[in-house]
Formats: sequence, C-alpha cells, structure tokens
Amino acid sequence: MIGGFTIAAAAALTTTATAGADTLPNAPFGGWGDCPISNPDTSTCVGVTVKGGTMQIGKLSVDVPNDSLRVAGGVAFPEDPNNPNGFDQVFVPPTDGSGGIYSKPINIPGGALGIDLPFNNLFGLNTATATVELAGNNTPSLDVFEQSVRMPVKLKIANPLLGNKCYLGSDATPVQLDLDVTKAGTLEAIPGANMGASFRNVEHAAEPFAVPAASGCGPFGVLNPIVNWRAGTPSPDAKNSLITTSDVFTNDADAVRGMQNP
Repeated sequence: MIGGFTIAAAAALTTTATAGADTLPNAPFGGWGDCPISNPDTSTCVGVTVKGGTMQIGKLSVDVPNDSLRVAGGVAFPEDPNNPNGFDQVFVPPTDGSGGIYSKPINIPGGALGIDLPFNNLFGLNTATATVELAGNNTPSLDVFEQSVRMPVKLKIANPLLGNKCYLGSDATPVQLDLDVTKAGTLEAIPGANMGASFRNVEHAAEPFAVPAASGCGPFGVLNPIVNWRAGTPSPDAKNSLITTSDVFTNDADAVRGMQNP
C-alpha cells in the first residue's frame, strides 16, 4: 500500500462527498460487504452498479436493465517506480468466489428464434437470457481515478434446449469489455451511509471488442450453429458495442474497517 498521495486522494473523495454533497434517495448501494478489507493490501473499496444500457453483439441488440450488472471489490496501490504515477492499481476481488462480477440474467428480445411466439414463447422453449461471467482466472480492473472498468468475460446463453454450458466467449478467449468514461458523473454522498462518495450517472462506452463463435450449446455443441446464426457470431469488433450508465461508489478501506470494528 502506498502512502501520502493515494490515501490523501481517497480521503478527499470521501470528505468532499460527505461534507458538501446532497444525497438522493434510492441509490442502488448495498453497503461495503463486497470489499475485501481482510486483505491488508486493500486501500480503497469500490463498486460500479450499472443502471441501464445497451449491448450490441453482431445481430443482437440487448437492453441492459437497471441493477443487472455490478462490479465490486477493492483496489490496492503497490509502488511501481516504472509507472509514471509511481504506483499501480491492482483489483482485489471479494472473498465470495465471484471474482468481483455480479450479473443477473438479461432477457434476449425474441428469444432463441428472434421472434416472440404465442403461448408464453412456446411454453418457455423460445426464451433466452444472457448472463455475464468472469472468464477463467482473470480479474476485472477498476481505475479509481479515471473510473474506467476492464472486464474479461464470457456470456452464458441460457435456453431450455441449449443446456448449461452454452457460451459466447470462453476462459481462453474472453470477450474483453473495456469501459471508458464518456461523461463524468455527479458527486454525491451515499444515501444511508456515513462515509464514502458516489458518482451518479457516469456514462461508459466500451472500446471495440470482438465476440467469438458459440461453444457448448446443446449436446456435444450440436446447437452452436443455431446460436451463431441467431447472434451473428463470430462477430468482429466493428459490429459490437456496449454503452452504459452507472453509479460508482468509493470509500477508503480503513474507514470501512473502522465501521466494522468500531
């Protein structure tokens, strides 16, 4: 953990938010339980909650609903004389095995066939959802100062006929979502929290990313061609995009430790 600069910066974020910012109700903030404060290297607690957005993959256009995707954990700042800042930012994942990515199933309009069918989409056989999962032993990264997010992920496609191992992207060939800020958020205090800063309505956009062909869909992958036809995969980076609006929450890890151990 580095001293002076990082600690002062984190403290400034916290102090500014709690001392001078207005609070708004219903901010999607669930506390600091995902922050790995038991790791002594954790210097800052951070969370990003996606409030809405749109993902385009090949032929698929999917709305990202409020609170369907969240990235949370801690950040350590090891000294690095080769870095112009004098330190690196290293993501410290939560201890719950999530890797720091929390996703709920996102509905794919038109389901597996691309059209909504009667009888509750043929009694559910045509429904399809996508869930974002961390790819393999990779970790996301969160830049506390730039508020950018890097996520090597795979997209699990769920449908009654596809089985439980149907994915776009894999542990070996992840979909690399690099979200950079396109519009800064509004600094506010966190409703219901004594400490910490929230940056409301931060707009992110992903750098161009490629999406590989489907794998594991149906017995022995026999339905991979159907998923590739439906999604337009493999899809080169020029055809894919992700635009989101998020709330970003930060706090000094020592302050969180103090709250839990008064």
